This record gives sequence, structure tokens and C-alpha cells, in this order.
Amino acid sequence: MSDERGNAMEDHDPAGPDPYNPGPHGPDPYGLDAQGLDPYVLRPGEPEELLAGLPWRRAVVFGGCEAGPVPEAVVRGRPAKAWPERVACLLRQAGPPELACLSLRARRDLVLSEVRSRQLAQALAFEADLAVLACGGPDLRARSFDPDVVESELGRILTSLKGATCRGAAVVSPFDWSGSGQLAGAQRDRIRTRQRLLVERVTVVTLRHGAVHIDLMAYEKGLDSKLLWSSQPGRLSGRGHAVAAAAVVRALAEQARTR
Repeated sequence: MSDERGNAMEDHDPAGPDPYNPGPHGPDPYGLDAQGLDPYVLRPGEPEELLAGLPWRRAVVFGGCEAGPVPEAVVRGRPAKAWPERVACLLRQAGPPELACLSLRARRDLVLSEVRSRQLAQALAFEADLAVLACGGPDLRARSFDPDVVESELGRILTSLKGATCRGAAVVSPFDWSGSGQLAGAQRDRIRTRQRLLVERVTVVTLRHGAVHIDLMAYEKGLDSKLLWSSQPGRLSGRGHAVAAAAVVRALAEQARTR
């Protein structure tokens, strides 16, 4: 189904209960608060409160996250969307009526150099004034990791966006995979080092280009990190994607308030 702006719509009423927030269902492993709502996930009505007054009119959400069903969705029997697609749906549904949003979905994980070569031209062609870039997850999981390459490729992407029509850009770095419980020993230590270097480089590049860095590793403080991850190595659970989407939406609203 499509809305009046020609965007694919999610099967969810943004004014109703969030399907990524399980609500009160008895004993629950997701750390719900006293009202039966997960404070790290968007509460009912929150998207409208945060997104209705956004100043942007065209948004593009892209990056190297593989599109497809999310393992272990929060709501049983209802597969969750990956967080970039979730954010795009919320921008379309809860944002200003005139806001159009393009979501570029990767069929497989893309490192930043592949994001630049395969997705950037399409993102620029959309002439968005807001870009949301999922950054670094595939780079962390790759066989080799060079922080200098990450810095260079991210800088080239942001230079192109800022040199075109983008007035706002947000770069989203991933949750800390080393805390997922999926890794052990030397592999966990290696990923932890990569994650630290990634966050440092993304912070430097976003400051240099006047972009916003949404650091999901910082956002997960106070959470049981293991609940963010599915049984598949390096893949978020439905709750992980829901928490990531909430972090991005809240950060975009803050960016709009302070711009």
C-alpha cells in the first residue's frame, strides 16, 4: 500500500501502540518499565510528538544494513523491520504531510566504500535535504578493518551530500557487538577495538562536516546488551532494531530543535 506521497506504507498506525514495543504481556525479558512500556522504544504517540514539526521536506535513509526479515521479532508472529526501514516508515507516517522519504535497501551488507559506489548516486538524485546514513556495522564484521579507509569513505559521502542539497545529515554507528555475548576471547577483543576506533573516526568526520553522530553504543548504556541481538551472529533482534529506530528518531527531533 502507498500513501499520497507515493511511499510504501508500513502496516502500522503510528498513533496506536508501537508493534516494536511489546507492552504488558506478563513476565517479560525486555526490561519494561512500570507502565508496561520499554523506555528505550518509542511509546504510543511519541513519533507524532517528535516528528510532526520537522523542517525537512525530502529525506533519504541509506547505508550498508542488509534488508529483510529481522530474526526474533518482538511481536510474535509479526516480523519486525530493520531499523533504517522503520525510521523511513515513521518519517513518512508521522512527519509533516509534505515530507517524502526514500529508503535505499541493500540486498547484502555493504561496507562504506560500497555504500558510496552503489547507493550514493541514487541518494543524491533524490535531492534530499536530510540524509540518515547507517554506518560501520558491515565494516566491523569484515575480514579486515582499516579506520583510515572508514574515515576517508565517510568523508567522501558527507562531502557529496553537503555539496548537493542536504542541509542535515545524521550518521548512525552501530551497537557494540562485542557486548552481545556472541563473541569470545580474541575475537571479542578485536571487535571491541574496532568499535572504539569506528566511533572515534565517525565522531571526527561528523564534526568536520557539520553532521550529527548518533552513537548507538552510547545509547545502549543501562541496557542488557544481549537482548539487542538475535541468535544470528552480528544481527540485531527485533528489539534491537526497535531501540535503534527510537534512538534515531529522538536524535533527529533534537537535531531539528537545535538547528
